[in-house]
Amino acid sequence: MNYPPAYIRTLLSYRTGSSHCFKVSPLDKAPVITEGVKDMAELCEAYWLIDKIVSVQMTEPYSKEYFQVWRLVMKEDHKATLTCDDGNDKVISTEEIDYTDFPLSEGVTLYMTNDVIMLPTEY
Repeated sequence: MNYPPAYIRTLLSYRTGSSHCFKVSPLDKAPVITEGVKDMAELCEAYWLIDKIVSVQMTEPYSKEYFQVWRLVMKEDHKATLTCDDGNDKVISTEEIDYTDFPLSEGVTLYMTNDVIMLPTEY
């Protein structure tokens, strides 16, 4: 379902905490997501982004980073860059995405700490 970007931005801006987390992987030690991230994934049809973050957490260098900042930056022609850093601008990884239909032109930023993936407003 396609939601207008303004609607998505407004809804996500109200997410300032989370009373429940959701498991997105059958692995016991896999990160969980907050209500805000679940909303983002559903509204933006972006569970692929959550899968990318979760799938690398058991490998180095990600497994050694206590705090991670994931930024999806949109470019022209439905391209994007996905960058992970340690919150102090030390880049852990960068991936070019050749095509995405992510609906928010400004992209999205997610934090991961204590095995919880959250929106910055939920931190």
